Amino acid sequence: MEHAAPPKHGFNSIPVSTWTADPDGRICYVSPRWSEWTGLEPQALLRDQWRNLVHPHDLSGFLRDYADAIARRIPLYADIRMRTRGAYKRVRILCEPCLNERGEVLGWHGVLLDIEGLHAAQNRFEVLEALPIIAWSADSDGWIDWYNARWYEYTGQTPEEARGWGWQAVHHPEDFPEVMRRWPRSIETGEPFEMEFRLRRHDGIYHWFLTRIEPMRDEAGGIVRWYGTNVDIDAQKKAEERSKRIAETVQDVFLPKSLPRLEDMRLDATYIAAEKDALIGGDWYDAFLLPDGRIAFSIGDVAGHGLDASMLVGRMRQAIFTLAFKGLNPAQILADANRILHHQNPGTFVTAIAGYISDDHTRITYANAGHPHPIYVSEGAERSTVGESGIPLGVLTDAKYQNEVLDVARDALVVLYTDGMTEFGRDIAAAERRLQAAAVLVAADPKVRHPARAIQEIVLDTNTVADDAVVLTIGFSGMQPVEDDRRMAPEKLWRFHSSDAFSAQGARLEVGAYLRRFAKAEEDIFTSELIVGELLANTVEHAPGLVEIHIDWFADHPVMTVRDAGPGMTRSRFALPDDPFDENGRGLFLVKQLAGDISVKDSPGFGSEIRVTLPIRRGKPAENLRLLDNTT
Repeated sequence: MEHAAPPKHGFNSIPVSTWTADPDGRICYVSPRWSEWTGLEPQALLRDQWRNLVHPHDLSGFLRDYADAIARRIPLYADIRMRTRGAYKRVRILCEPCLNERGEVLGWHGVLLDIEGLHAAQNRFEVLEALPIIAWSADSDGWIDWYNARWYEYTGQTPEEARGWGWQAVHHPEDFPEVMRRWPRSIETGEPFEMEFRLRRHDGIYHWFLTRIEPMRDEAGGIVRWYGTNVDIDAQKKAEERSKRIAETVQDVFLPKSLPRLEDMRLDATYIAAEKDALIGGDWYDAFLLPDGRIAFSIGDVAGHGLDASMLVGRMRQAIFTLAFKGLNPAQILADANRILHHQNPGTFVTAIAGYISDDHTRITYANAGHPHPIYVSEGAERSTVGESGIPLGVLTDAKYQNEVLDVARDALVVLYTDGMTEFGRDIAAAERRLQAAAVLVAADPKVRHPARAIQEIVLDTNTVADDAVVLTIGFSGMQPVEDDRRMAPEKLWRFHSSDAFSAQGARLEVGAYLRRFAKAEEDIFTSELIVGELLANTVEHAPGLVEIHIDWFADHPVMTVRDAGPGMTRSRFALPDDPFDENGRGLFLVKQLAGDISVKDSPGFGSEIRVTLPIRRGKPAENLRLLDNTT
């Protein structure tokens, strides 16, 4: 691998401070303007004395973000205060990696931009024009009135095409709804905007970009302009996606395909991947039946993300599996797993719990290596189990662990989890209380088919997890059968506003997933999904306002009713247009031909109601029960 800084030819002519660094982030070149601006000689800046110029309150955060960018090979944007000839000024640091064709980092190039000077300088657009990234500005309402040349070079748009909201034409259709959900919200609230999305190049190829947008305010705090930058991160994104695919494949192999199922006890688990880094991490769970009738289980969290963490998950899970089959008690299992970790992966830390459920299902024996304590719920009261937490695996070579014994009642629910379930927000204590309350709710209803998933959904609600999260539940009351299959009879309602493309697309996908849940045969799905798509496309195009979708599947075939607040519909809309080149109306004609039955009811001034019998059959009750057990 080459270890050379990126070329610096031409940097001296750019009217901003620039610098380059080696692959490890050590600065190896600074432009004369940086020396002039700081008053330090270039050699002093190369010896890391630039750190002394950063405001003390900003230094630790910037160094952390810089180290993170180096480790993840992603661009860095940071606004910090830096001292120049005795006075602190706010500056913007822009830094991105220089990659070879294999995606390896050759070095880094960066720009230091005086934001205060930029706001005051009359030549601010000349400065932005010189940046090696796409830059633009907009008025307070988000109307873009200026791009630097990089935008036109990349997109191939003319200034007339790009002006205002013309940028929408080059967005990837899968990313566009989320952009249109978040950017207008920033305009309304004044919050900075940051997002990764794809933009179409002039040759039709999409690249991933990291976009950040900051407001410029007047003395009264009102927004007068927006300034945005788009950095091409396609190489890093593709490398990250490759790593994710490999890690997902490895993890799919290492996590159990199923958990033991017994009549008087049930185990359930769910895994949620971190959304921040889009990388599979090092959380795991496992449970398996031993020849002597006991059930062995484990749960753990390997420090880190990606392929290395996933590979270590496999080794740790297999080690615990093997040690359990040898008959070691939980404390001995963790002690031996700790020695294995020290030998194979020195310097890596893992928290874990390993244990057994007795063959009569009345007692749990477990040991803890620095992991969150299990939650025990019985008769509507919850408590976190107490005992020794132990030292995480990998800290001490000869660490000792202690066995804990938990006698369980016949209605008990034991919840094991990783810390991603409580560290998604700023208040960990509140998240722990929410987790305990969720355990009580789920334990009180033995008809809940997936208690682990129910707990996860209650606790996280709409929050995203910053770290991977696992929930493993052990229920000792079994699962009560649902006597009346009509409790599962598919009937559901969706609502969305036709002007909201994001919600409309989400509704279409949810309807499709719902149909798949109860369909008798997979091959019947395509036609019904085609009908659903055409009807929803028609409402979005012709019926502004609220749209309601209702599915009734008590009979053999589902009946879908779509109600809108549009101008009404005539039967002629279901016929082919007279003009063979006219695309309007063809979708509804197709619906008419494919649907088993269709009716239209108009209410002048109140919109239309279309009722369609979809050409798909519901599975038998026993099949529905199996499908629900796997998907709900």
